[in-house]
Amino acid sequence: MAQEPIEKLNRAEALILQGAQQLKQAALDFGMQFAQTLRQDIQILMRQLQESLIQGDKACIKQYCVDLQSKLNELNQQMRQYSTFKYD
Repeated sequence: MAQEPIEKLNRAEALILQGAQQLKQAALDFGMQFAQTLRQDIQILMRQLQESLIQGDKACIKQYCVDLQSKLNELNQQMRQYSTFKYD
């Protein structure tokens, strides 16, 4: 049973790293102006999730993980659409 909370924390930390990598890739591939508002939202959620991990706030960790994953999915979708539009 103690394994499950540790796995959730590890997943949250991995999501923060994934977010950082995705933001970097978006900036490199499409420039700093690409999806600027969405990228700012992701940065805020990453900070909030990191703070929740430090504080051990399980409810906030869970919610921020869901919100961050949703925003990362949205960024992925925009990157794919832009790539398709750019190269068509």
